[in-house]
Amino acid sequence: MNKTIKTVLLVSIAANAVLFAALAAGYVSIIKSSAVADADTAPPAHGDDGAFSPEAAKATEALLTTDDLAALRDKLRALDLPEDVVKEIVKARIASRYTASLRDIGNAALEAARRRPYWQRDGDYLGGLVGYSDEQRMKMREIDSEKESEMTRLFGADKTGHWASYYAFLSPEKFARFRELSRDYEALRNQARREMAGFQMPGDAEKIRLLDAEEKRETRALLTPEEKEADALRNSWTARTLQERFTRFDGTEEEYKAVFALRYAVEEKYPMEATSYEAARGSTDPDDFEKARNKAYMDAEEQIKVALGPERYQDYLRARNTDYTTLLAAAERFNLSADTVAQTYQARTDAAKEAERISGDKSLSAEERSAAFAALSEQAMAQIRATLGDEVGNAYIDKTCQWLKDLPNSGRAWIGPMGYVNVAPAKGAQKKGGK
Repeated sequence: MNKTIKTVLLVSIAANAVLFAALAAGYVSIIKSSAVADADTAPPAHGDDGAFSPEAAKATEALLTTDDLAALRDKLRALDLPEDVVKEIVKARIASRYTASLRDIGNAALEAARRRPYWQRDGDYLGGLVGYSDEQRMKMREIDSEKESEMTRLFGADKTGHWASYYAFLSPEKFARFRELSRDYEALRNQARREMAGFQMPGDAEKIRLLDAEEKRETRALLTPEEKEADALRNSWTARTLQERFTRFDGTEEEYKAVFALRYAVEEKYPMEATSYEAARGSTDPDDFEKARNKAYMDAEEQIKVALGPERYQDYLRARNTDYTTLLAAAERFNLSADTVAQTYQARTDAAKEAERISGDKSLSAEERSAAFAALSEQAMAQIRATLGDEVGNAYIDKTCQWLKDLPNSGRAWIGPMGYVNVAPAKGAQKKGGK
């Protein structure tokens, strides 16, 4: 939040608190009807110069500076303030306890930055606190944790914000505990990575693996079996990679769960995250590990094909194909219709199938095949430009359909198992494209 806006907001909140404190003390009177209050009967709130009376100022100061935050909360509630306003005032009061400490930390980091040559900078971006020492980062995290714990004590677990959207299935109390665990272990992992300083020793991956395993153990002990399943389906690495794909795929919950189960089993054994990957690989030869992982993925893919059925599996593949997802991005940017997307992708797909057919036609000579490829390339690109418009069409072809441009000089074309088009130059040079 912009510092000026934040200051104005807090001043506004404090002003509300002052007003309502004065109301409660009887120093200000507001008539809730449409009639104008009789000035002669209203208790004096301030002097002729506009300042609060000594009694009002004293009551306001006592309210806003009390160290009994539970009492502050209760008094603000008694004034019938909205609960979110009560929380903001109390939160500001809690934050004020740490103002001096945070200022000292910031000033120390600023002084260190002034002494450091501007052409040299700490490359540690963990936590977004560049230039702060490990001790300073730790102290700031402790302060954040203390402030959050105090708010939880006073108002109960607050299940709002970015984090809460991932854990809507948890109660507020369990969410608070779950978040605390996750924050603590992430801090430990960041600390371990900083200690590595970009130079890993043989035991470093094991440290991360042990932290991951301990966090998983504590988390699973906290969650019920149903909550564990809900967490994995929503927040695991597998979930994060599948959810966007299933949005494009327009898959059902049953299809999602079927695909998730097959991929999750592979990615638990062969994790994709860098540190977890290193820990899982251990002393296994990297090439052997990659071969085993690739085979596990291929086996899972075959099972997914069976689970979805031929037609839905093709839709699922399309949602993974960058030729299609790039087209969806163009549609969003240029407000293209669903029909335009469908027609363009169909033109691309028909051209791919025809290129594969031409490639396999043994009756064609090399010259005839080259001529057929050239005609197909020209026709397909013209159709894409006609559907998308020249500017967007050319950008789409350049971005995802380079194979159409390469086709006239190709000797062979084929569609890979994931739906990408591969072409091999006519004279045996290295193939281009595909997956």
